Amino acid sequence: MTENPHDAAEPERAERSKRAERWKKAEQPPPAGPRPAPRWAQRGPGSARAYAPASAPTVCPLCRGPVEGELTCQFCGQVLVLPTGIQLSTVGLRFGGFLLENLLMICTLYIGWLIWAFCVFPRGQTPAKQLLHMRVIYIPEARAARWWRMFFREFIAKGIIGLLAAVTLLIPYFWLLWDRNRQELWDKMATTLVVTDLEDRLRPSPQPPAELPRGQG
Repeated sequence: MTENPHDAAEPERAERSKRAERWKKAEQPPPAGPRPAPRWAQRGPGSARAYAPASAPTVCPLCRGPVEGELTCQFCGQVLVLPTGIQLSTVGLRFGGFLLENLLMICTLYIGWLIWAFCVFPRGQTPAKQLLHMRVIYIPEARAARWWRMFFREFIAKGIIGLLAAVTLLIPYFWLLWDRNRQELWDKMATTLVVTDLEDRLRPSPQPPAELPRGQG
């Protein structure tokens, strides 16, 4: 029984046809419209960069440095979703706040610090941050963090990172040294930034009292 030569040539023809289709697709011009976001920009809500302004500026309003696709200016620390002049707290100020926080805990036997902290948590502050004019910002809403978020950040998130640091030579405590937005790991867990607010521009305004229905009060 003789083999049909057409059957033997069929796989070769199919392979040539596939190669021709691949070349044709490669030679076609790219489709019109916006290009897909680069891989570094395709991050979930856990990344601070995911909250960069929708109408992202191309230059920083404070130092005029390039900021396209960023949440904060990598040159001066301006937070792009906040008023001009509100910048990330420096590494030195954050470290000073850490030392002052622990000093206040010791001096007030922790109880005084705890009462003080619960009073200033609604303003996005701790006792040391209040004295140093620093404030914790909740990124998705571009405002000072409220009581429950501060409680989660200070007690739950820091507790988890403390356990992790105990078995990793304290490395997690130095995370802000290489983070683009100077976030510690507990900031990432709480989706927060720490900024310097010398003039209390981000202090939450007191809620107006609810109006009573007419005929009451």
